[in-house]
Amino acid sequence: MVDVDEAVPADIVDRLLWRDAQQMLGRHTASEADGTCVWCGWRWPCSARRLAQRADTVARRSWRESWTLRHDLNTMRDRPGRGLNVPSDHRYRRLL
Repeated sequence: MVDVDEAVPADIVDRLLWRDAQQMLGRHTASEADGTCVWCGWRWPCSARRLAQRADTVARRSWRESWTLRHDLNTMRDRPGRGLNVPSDHRYRRLL
């Protein structure tokens, strides 16, 4: 039996990575009032949003790139903002 997900675009190589990216992109959106992320409260665009955007792009590339980024994405869920190329004043700080 083959499970066909018609919601996934045809150019997606790694469907699991793409679905995870879409879920994170849906959660980490900008607040209109103060310019922070509605989900995590960090300054927009938060590191989770940037990683999700990268995952969305890589899910369309070769399986090697998507495999590597999938591990980065799973690490991000445990410790958001660590180990990413983000400005030092954006890292480890939650704006209220």
